[in-house]
Amino acid sequence: MRPASLLIAAMLLCPALSAAHSAEVRSEDLPAGPIRDRHVLMEGIGKNAKIISDAMKSGKFDGVADAAEQIQASAGKIAGLFPPGSTHEKSRAKPEIWTDFPKFEASAKELGEKAGALATTAKSGGDVPAGAKAMFGSCKSCHEQFRVPDKD
Repeated sequence: MRPASLLIAAMLLCPALSAAHSAEVRSEDLPAGPIRDRHVLMEGIGKNAKIISDAMKSGKFDGVADAAEQIQASAGKIAGLFPPGSTHEKSRAKPEIWTDFPKFEASAKELGEKAGALATTAKSGGDVPAGAKAMFGSCKSCHEQFRVPDKD
């Protein structure tokens, strides 16, 4: 697969996965507290990821820095919304989150770092597609390790 094709696939994956999940589970169907809070946070990340994905498709990068900064800020909150025992039948959180919490924390931190780097790149007129590819790669990696796949 060509690098451009990989970038497009990665850009489509993060917001598409978030949108698919949000269509299945509504925030108000989840118990108040960290389970609902993290669902809302992830929906926000998905919306900002869609802004970035749409910008990559159009070649107009005006909103990328702001969206990436929002993702960076949200990424810093992820680990705190997964306290031990915060499971629910409608949650797609894998048990590996809690059995390998340091790795999960590192994944969330990596997302924040990649999103911050993307914001800086977008502001400086650098290689925005490469920065987006790196950030979306963080999304994909974390989802593969720590999120139950969508039911077909």
